[in-house]
Amino acid sequence: MNKFLLITKINILQTFNLAKGNKPKYKSERAKKGVKVLGVIGIIGYIMWYISYITKALLPTFIAINKPLYMISFLFVICTVYIFFTNLFRIKNTLFDFKDYDLLMSLPIKRSSIITSKIVALYIINLIYTLIIMIPGYITYIRYVNMPNDWIFFILLLTIPIIPILVSSILGIILTWFSSFFKNKNIGSYVINLLTIFIVFALSISVNMLSGNEFANQSVSMIDNFGRYYPFTTLFVNIIENVNIINLLIYLLIPVILMIIFIIFINKGYISLRTRLLKVNVRNDYKIKGYKDNSPLKSLYIKEIKKYFSNSMYVINTAFGCFLVVLLVIGMLVFNSYIVERFPQILELSDKIKNNILFIMAMICALSSTTHASISLEGKSLWIMKSIPVSTDKIFLSKILVNLTILVPTVIIAGTFFGFYLHLPLLEFIFIYLIPLGYSIFISVIGILLNLLFPKFDFDNEIKVVKQSMPVFLTMVIGMLTVVLPFNLLNGNGILIAITIYLIDIILIIVLHYYGSRKVKKL
Repeated sequence: MNKFLLITKINILQTFNLAKGNKPKYKSERAKKGVKVLGVIGIIGYIMWYISYITKALLPTFIAINKPLYMISFLFVICTVYIFFTNLFRIKNTLFDFKDYDLLMSLPIKRSSIITSKIVALYIINLIYTLIIMIPGYITYIRYVNMPNDWIFFILLLTIPIIPILVSSILGIILTWFSSFFKNKNIGSYVINLLTIFIVFALSISVNMLSGNEFANQSVSMIDNFGRYYPFTTLFVNIIENVNIINLLIYLLIPVILMIIFIIFINKGYISLRTRLLKVNVRNDYKIKGYKDNSPLKSLYIKEIKKYFSNSMYVINTAFGCFLVVLLVIGMLVFNSYIVERFPQILELSDKIKNNILFIMAMICALSSTTHASISLEGKSLWIMKSIPVSTDKIFLSKILVNLTILVPTVIIAGTFFGFYLHLPLLEFIFIYLIPLGYSIFISVIGILLNLLFPKFDFDNEIKVVKQSMPVFLTMVIGMLTVVLPFNLLNGNGILIAITIYLIDIILIIVLHYYGSRKVKKL
């Protein structure tokens, strides 16, 4: 038991980067650490404020239909779905492919203790997510409506993450196992991930279409439909409203019992399951061919593009907006008449969309960056990049070219389609290419800069670098602000907006390149 508690403590400290070995020694490192901490606190504070703002706006609609507790149910559904999809593709690296596998398995500790400690650390992370989502809604609720049985609410919060973690873990194992049958496991992972996300979007649209126009009725319908497949939603509210010991025991004990069964099952077949999930398909018809000589930049680019596409979660998180835009263009070309006839309220290209098409295209490019994690993902192999006889500029350029490889075709395809489809004037047609391309270069350069200023090499899971690191957040915020602010300040004059933004992009790129050439190389 002592060993289990110790290893659980270590896992939690490593998860939140609080281990003693991670404490900075120098003032510059402590300053960066302080910025990261303040950034995390700021992000959490903003999310909680935003949830509080949304719940304050929604609560009167639920009160009007005499169902105020449905607002708590609404947050419960959001929390459950978020935890489910956050952990769906994390379970492989959490339980089977963690960095310190060889070390932990060589220690005199039971395998079940190691597995349980990993799941406990995962549970604590998701419990924090739960509190961030649910607490603002609770505070809003008690300000305007009297919450029955406050103490029950906080007890129930403790078990909210368990079932979503369990279901996402099982489904994640199945999806990983299924993708292992593909000759190229990454292709299988791409197909499965994209299909899963598109199915979720399709179901969301279907629910909205069937629920009516009024948001409160839509929410009630969604919660009721969700409760049919996940009874804990209804049980959660019923226990808060009317405390029933039997229902409370069911709600508390069933998730814990199911998680214990899951841990026992995983522990029993852990080695064979890990072997299956991490197996590598090897070609038996390999033939040695002649070698080709490439320039240093081309060789670096080929290396970077292969590394990028070898990580499915990296691709999904950085290029999903581009995939959606291209898919929308293809769908409107093939099924235009059917879509417009069946879903006019969703896909109608009105004058408002026409006036904001530059904003939409710019925002897609500003939020799609691969460079914000490209330095950190070098990990232990960073010394190779630093020691090869190639200039730093070429290394940076090869990483920027990967991002442009994703964004430039998207801009050309979508820009051409929307330019002809919306019958844009010649000048606007030109700027529908220039503005997004300017943002593509800018966001690529700023991503490299921020990743060099806030690198993260001590990761045990690449998802933390791709989704949860400081450069990722700062790149998205800066990209969003550089799009939103100019468009809002110059609202009403499309050509003036386009010219101003393009000039700003050019100036920012020149300044960043100068700063990178003189200062950032030293990092």
